[in-house]
Amino acid sequence: MDINKDKELLKVKRQFNKILKQVPEDKKPIAESLIKELLFMTNTLDDLKEQVEERGTVDLFKQGSQEFIRESPALKAYNTTVQRYSLLYEQLSDLLPKGQPESNDNALYEFIKGN
Repeated sequence: MDINKDKELLKVKRQFNKILKQVPEDKKPIAESLIKELLFMTNTLDDLKEQVEERGTVDLFKQGSQEFIRESPALKAYNTTVQRYSLLYEQLSDLLPKGQPESNDNALYEFIKGN
């Protein structure tokens, strides 16, 4: 695995751990499960993105005498995974206590901003 990729994944794990600390105790098992899936998806998205960057967004499909250009399977998987990632992330954010104003001290706010 790429060292830069490992560092980026570690950074994402730390950001998720900051979010986890804000989740009420009774909801932590759910949040931990969501975070586990989100981390897997983060890694998967990175792999799929690399494939799309290397091979492009379309590919030539051949089967017997049939031949046509189609959307890259990696791009299709990436788009589906991004949608699922967004849904899981929304579920995670719904576990956070309500009524807290978004501030620079809020870990979710910082994560979304990309800091």
